[in-house]
Amino acid sequence: MDLVIVILFLCLYYLRPQEWSGMFSTIHFVQIVMLSGVAALFLREQSYRPRDMFRTPHDWAVFGFWAWLVLSAVHPWDTFKDNANLYIFYLVIVQILTSVPRMKIFVAWWTMLIVTVALLALASTWGFDPLDSLEMTNGVMKGRLVLNLSIFNNPNALGHSVVPAIPMLYYYLVWKRPVASRILGFALLAIPLYCIYLTVSKGAFLCAGITSIATMAFGRPKSVQVAIGVAAVLFGTTALFMLPRMNELNNSKSDAAIQGRVLAFKHGYGILQTKFRGIGKGEWGKDAFITDYVRRPAPARKSSEGTAPHFVMKPVRHGKAPHSTYVCIGAELGKPGLYLMMAVLFYCLKTTMTAKTQTPDEERIRRMLFVLVVSYIVSSWMVDFEYRPTFFMFAAAIAALHRHLMGMLTEKEEESGEEPVLETYVPVWQSPQLLPQPAMASALPDSRLARQVFSPEPEPGGASVSTSPKMLGIDWNRIGWIDGVMIFFLTWGVIRFWAYIMDRM
Repeated sequence: MDLVIVILFLCLYYLRPQEWSGMFSTIHFVQIVMLSGVAALFLREQSYRPRDMFRTPHDWAVFGFWAWLVLSAVHPWDTFKDNANLYIFYLVIVQILTSVPRMKIFVAWWTMLIVTVALLALASTWGFDPLDSLEMTNGVMKGRLVLNLSIFNNPNALGHSVVPAIPMLYYYLVWKRPVASRILGFALLAIPLYCIYLTVSKGAFLCAGITSIATMAFGRPKSVQVAIGVAAVLFGTTALFMLPRMNELNNSKSDAAIQGRVLAFKHGYGILQTKFRGIGKGEWGKDAFITDYVRRPAPARKSSEGTAPHFVMKPVRHGKAPHSTYVCIGAELGKPGLYLMMAVLFYCLKTTMTAKTQTPDEERIRRMLFVLVVSYIVSSWMVDFEYRPTFFMFAAAIAALHRHLMGMLTEKEEESGEEPVLETYVPVWQSPQLLPQPAMASALPDSRLARQVFSPEPEPGGASVSTSPKMLGIDWNRIGWIDGVMIFFLTWGVIRFWAYIMDRM
């Protein structure tokens, strides 16, 4: 039942039934599911323990980011009430995804719901349009595809939201799958690809290209990664600029849309450098900024030569969107908030990039979660996805994978929710010479360790077996000073790239 609650939240987030009909608008679906998720934590066989909130660095980073989001706000109590559901769903997801089968179901539903969003958008052009999306597409969007739901009613938002489905479909249905599954996977790939193409979003095209390259290079030998990178530079750039509207990037100085983004970047950068705490969550739209000066007539004034018209230069104030997650976070939450956001992304990348999986399903989940992180990192430069539940959802799923690979749950606990036999465990990376004897295998709470260490002896005269420990699972679970330094340099790099974009555009 608890897993159903998590899947239901995914469905509510992407399909948004409260926006389909007025009869649903008064039903607080999210609050109902949120309370059900909390109840599921306390009513399940393995009772919820407060210490379960902080078992990995991801837990601390997410809590720190969310807490700063609340404390730095102009009205902390109102901000807490409005954003408590974000952190609650992080806790619910990380506690419920306690096994590989559950994680596999979760990422499968996530993938298919993104595909469903893309299919609904495309269906509006084929005659099935229950949301009246086609009118908006052909009207204010001038032929660029949208889906008339609050978070997809902009071509850029729709395109960037659909991008992760491309590599996720590949990993779930094509990678190491039978022929029938591969055929289905390649057929379904046409849906997100065509949807992104019809949005004519330059940012979505760029994000799709970068995410696809990262997908192809992930987990490959260094030589193959270099070859993919070289091929992307030599041929990928040319192919990318053959897509609609991409040539506009060559004339960025005269493109009104790009210059509007530059103004937002400059305004946010000014706030970042002058206000350490930022202006507070939700204050960007209220903080209009000057974009230009215009000549306006003023009341006539008298002079020695008679009455003459008088003109003044009045500022034009604009309240445009930040057009970037980093810009919005930097302006609203200041440098501490930007640092904490980068801490969450750093630990998500560290887990997905350093984990040593043991089964194809573990590896499949790891790669699909890596895709979600990379696409979010890239898209965040071009769209304002700040404070969206997806950030907390993929962080929770990766934290759950981290707990699994650390061996924090036994197979018995994963399946039935019972308490582990021992509160302590031997890490999977520890040298075999220091591990307990085979007789103690049944007492170890990590079955991954038992399978790794207590392998049968080689036959006499047979091939020798290496005694060096194979790095399986995760070999870190602490917040170290090196992590802090690396997150600092990542934050500094974001700020420097932010300034670089303003200068180049």
